[in-house]
Amino acid sequence: MKKFLVFLLIFLISLFLVACNQEEQETANDSSKKEETASETKSNETVYPLEVKIYDQDGNEYVQTFEKAPERVITNNPSSTEMLLELGLKDKIVGILEPDNKITGKYAEDFASLHSLGDKMKVSREVIVGQEPDIVVGRSMMFTDERLGTIQTLNDLGINVYTQTASHIKLNPKLTAVIDDVRTLGKIFNVNDRAEEYATELENRYQKIVDKVNNMKSDKKLTAITMVRFDSKTGTFSVFNSSEGLQRDLLDTLNLVPAVEGSVGDLTYESLISMNPDVIIYIKADRNAEFDKNAIETLYSEPLIQNVSAIKEKRIYETTYDDFMDYGTRIFDTLEMLANEIYGK
Repeated sequence: MKKFLVFLLIFLISLFLVACNQEEQETANDSSKKEETASETKSNETVYPLEVKIYDQDGNEYVQTFEKAPERVITNNPSSTEMLLELGLKDKIVGILEPDNKITGKYAEDFASLHSLGDKMKVSREVIVGQEPDIVVGRSMMFTDERLGTIQTLNDLGINVYTQTASHIKLNPKLTAVIDDVRTLGKIFNVNDRAEEYATELENRYQKIVDKVNNMKSDKKLTAITMVRFDSKTGTFSVFNSSEGLQRDLLDTLNLVPAVEGSVGDLTYESLISMNPDVIIYIKADRNAEFDKNAIETLYSEPLIQNVSAIKEKRIYETTYDDFMDYGTRIFDTLEMLANEIYGK
């Protein structure tokens, strides 16, 4: 009987020790998992101070140092505003410049609720500084003494600047520069997860169009002009510059080449016949509304130009200034639209 009790006691003690060991192991595993999760979370956090290289309109490099995520932001164009909205940063935007064109669609309500600082051609550096921003974000061409102040001037006043990589015309950015801007803004504002999600979405859209065009394009590039302000009464128009910068890469991605280099104004039907573009991309703008409303109808019906390739093949495609000429994610909407129109859905 005593032996039995001894064995029973030893057995119970063994069970207790095993149970304690299992509990300790589970606790250790849970701690390890928590540490791994914390590590993963931490790896997606921006480490400050953060240094970011930016460029002015002449291609000069500046280094911006961020000690923490900016809390007060001013944007100088619609595309930079829209990117910040997509990254969930609306509450940090303390001022925008008045858009050239009425904002419609998904961003309209947000834009209407943001504080406008006035016309981009009239807003002074003093107005910008008066808003006490931590950072000004947008198109590089706006950072001059005549407009918002140079990058150096703003830096000297304790204000950081982020110039959109996609807006550096002289550096001939690719469409993917827009995606780079999304990721960089994600780092600056410490919203890396959302930025990566959005950037990946844009990359997938872009690659889908690239694959489509590569599979369907001919060996010969089609010629294209980007037409603005067509006057149906006089038959005159202008061509916007699509021979450099982001817009050139958009055409190249679609296997298009500009029929004329640079911006050209006061062109006529004779000019259009001489250029003989395969594609006309007609760019609408609010300031040209009176001209735009009858433009495409007149082009298709004018007897003098019926042998122009774009007219004969019904290849006039309409877009808007902000969708084609700004430096943000709308460019991918335009890319998809044109790819579907030229190569079919």
